[in-house]
Amino acid sequence: MRTRPVLLAVAVLLAAGVTVPATAAPAPAAIPDPAQLQEVDGSETRSYSVPTRHGALYLEVVHPTRGGEVLPAHGILTLSPYSVLGRNGDASSYVPRGYARMYADVVGTGNSGGCYDYGGTREKETAHDLVEWVVAQPWSRGRVGMTGGSYDGTTATAAAVTKPKGLATIVPEAAISRWYDYAYTGGMRYTYTNEMLGNQGPGATTDEGFDTPLAFDFGFAMPPPTDVESADWADRVASTVVPCDELEHTERGYDLTPDYDEFWVERDYARDAGRVDIPVMVVHNWGDWNVKQDTAFRLWNALRKGPTRKLYMGDRFSGHGTPGGEYREAKLAWLDRWVGGVRNGIERSLPEVTSQTSDTSGALDFLAGKAPRVSSIRLDSTSELGLAPAGKGSPGIAAGATVPFAAVGSESLAMGELSPGVHGDYAVLLSAPLTRDVRMFGSPQVRLSLGTDRTWTTLAPAVVDVDPSGSFPSVPVTRGWLDTRYAAGLTAPKAGDGKGIRTTMPAHPTDWTFRKGHRIALLVQTGSSEWVLPKGYDGLPTPTYTLDLGPGTSLTLPLVAPGDVRTLFAG
Repeated sequence: MRTRPVLLAVAVLLAAGVTVPATAAPAPAAIPDPAQLQEVDGSETRSYSVPTRHGALYLEVVHPTRGGEVLPAHGILTLSPYSVLGRNGDASSYVPRGYARMYADVVGTGNSGGCYDYGGTREKETAHDLVEWVVAQPWSRGRVGMTGGSYDGTTATAAAVTKPKGLATIVPEAAISRWYDYAYTGGMRYTYTNEMLGNQGPGATTDEGFDTPLAFDFGFAMPPPTDVESADWADRVASTVVPCDELEHTERGYDLTPDYDEFWVERDYARDAGRVDIPVMVVHNWGDWNVKQDTAFRLWNALRKGPTRKLYMGDRFSGHGTPGGEYREAKLAWLDRWVGGVRNGIERSLPEVTSQTSDTSGALDFLAGKAPRVSSIRLDSTSELGLAPAGKGSPGIAAGATVPFAAVGSESLAMGELSPGVHGDYAVLLSAPLTRDVRMFGSPQVRLSLGTDRTWTTLAPAVVDVDPSGSFPSVPVTRGWLDTRYAAGLTAPKAGDGKGIRTTMPAHPTDWTFRKGHRIALLVQTGSSEWVLPKGYDGLPTPTYTLDLGPGTSLTLPLVAPGDVRTLFAG
């Protein structure tokens, strides 16, 4: 594994393409060892029915014991819809050290009563009520930390924006911060969005993403509670079998013109995160195409007013899950500090941003520190279908130069022909070889100018790392999708005038190192059917667009200390 001793930028600034001055940072201190909060010689598991505003929640607690007696303890809590997969599987990491490990079922799922709410108000308010109930119990010492991955981490953020008494910190891992972004991207509905060795769609190993909300409304929310011995079992069954909001969830979760309105505002935790006043560690992987990596940036940005925030990002290839390296140790130390009350200094020893960069050979080292200088480098398209630094285009490029390509909308991100030119339904713009290594951190911006009489179209560009030597396969570094009717905002679609389409759109953020001799490619296409649902358009099913060359079609990269741009590419 090769080391890249470059300091990271603060994620939100880089994602926005903001240039900030470089600052020196000391080498990160060692992660503190897990703390022993109290003497423990055993454990006892108990279940509770917790009253809330929207039905009783089922809670299972693994209590620490000594001499057969339950010890009052601070708690580590997960609120999850996945109870059928088991509860408190990681209790051994916490209970022997003196914590109570707690697992509750989301409202309307598992053994909990009430109606499932697809991330809405009922989930936020029941999470709030659950935390406040827990800290008021005689077996609680008054502080709770919430953590978990995917949906289990999403509920931690849902609780935090309501500010319940006793919630000391949250560690959301690969979690949703805005439910709209899990279903849609740029007004387009994701389909099978868990990248498995480049294979997407129905033939992939998993089909994460498209089953939400259906799998929850008609799967996890449908079976009745199984703890029949509980005194309030009948009441909880009654509250789960009544009609809830399943039809609305389905209509809103699978909409071809998905306006961001009150339904989605209710499920936008990042919008309310400015009120969060507890320490937060946001955790994700760059290669997560299930709960997309940009959701971590959105939450990170929204938490800028909080007392302490950390961002911990794993590599481009690990997918949906948690980072490797020292992440687990850092998480335990973080919970010891804010839940256990141990003054271990993790808020100082853990850098503000920790990120694992990657290249075509795989994951590289974790890098951490303060923000370096970041430059937004624009590469314009050329008459030879190249990409060149702005102002360094092909000599004599004609005004109005274009290239035609068909808009079939099939999946072209399977990495076919990557030479400059038009290849069926996609066009490839390719830079000259790089003269040195260069690191990209943040969200590339793609500017496209299309000649067409259509009033809208869909776009699905990708940024690709191409190794001309063939030593490593080409890698789609990042991707973006847009229904151009939502280019100016997500609240309502707005079609154009039929006189061409010109727009600038983001690709998802990433941390990537392009190597010397490699080329940077921009794939321009109007659809990628294995990633997003195709959208029909009145008229010819396979029209021809013209791609305007020059500054009208360009790629802007957020590069870390790229040096003299005039010498960044050969030639």
